[in-house]
Amino acid sequence: MNGWLKLHRAILDHPIWLDATPEQKVIMITMLLMANYEEKEWEWGGETYTLQPGQFVTSLPSLIHRCGRGMTEAKLRRTLKKLETLGFLTDKSTNKNRIITIVNWAFYQGNDVHIAGKSTGRHQTKHRPNTASKKERNKNIRKDLFVNEFKLELTKGEAI
Repeated sequence: MNGWLKLHRAILDHPIWLDATPEQKVIMITMLLMANYEEKEWEWGGETYTLQPGQFVTSLPSLIHRCGRGMTEAKLRRTLKKLETLGFLTDKSTNKNRIITIVNWAFYQGNDVHIAGKSTGRHQTKHRPNTASKKERNKNIRKDLFVNEFKLELTKGEAI
C-alpha cells in the first residue's frame, strides 16, 4: 500500500473528532489510510468483486493489527458501531470478512481542480488569465522542490 490521503484541518472542530477517544481517532485515521482511492477489482473463490473509492475489505484481526499495540476487539467493535451511528462509515460484515465504506469519501478525497491563482483585486481582462499571488507561487515552488527531492530519493533506491 502506498500513496497519501487528504486530511483537512476542519476535522479538528468536527463533533466526531472532538468526542472521540485517542483510540477511536487511531481507528478513524487507520481506516482512512486503508480505504481504496480508486475502483478496484479482484477475484476470490471464483467470484469477481469490485470496490469503489472509499471502500476496503478487512477483518477485525487485520484492523486490530493495523491499529497497533493495545487495540482490542472490544474497543474496535465499539468504535465501528459509534462511527456507523454518527454517519462516518457503513460496515457490512460476513462470516469471512467485512466491507467498510467511508461515507462522503469522494467529497473529501476527490480530485481538486487546480486554480492558477486568486484575483489580485484589480480588474483582469477576459483574455488575460488571473495571476497567482507571491504566496501561492512560493508554495508551488516548495511543493515542486519536495516532489523532485522525493523522486530523486526513489531513483537512488533509498528506503523511505
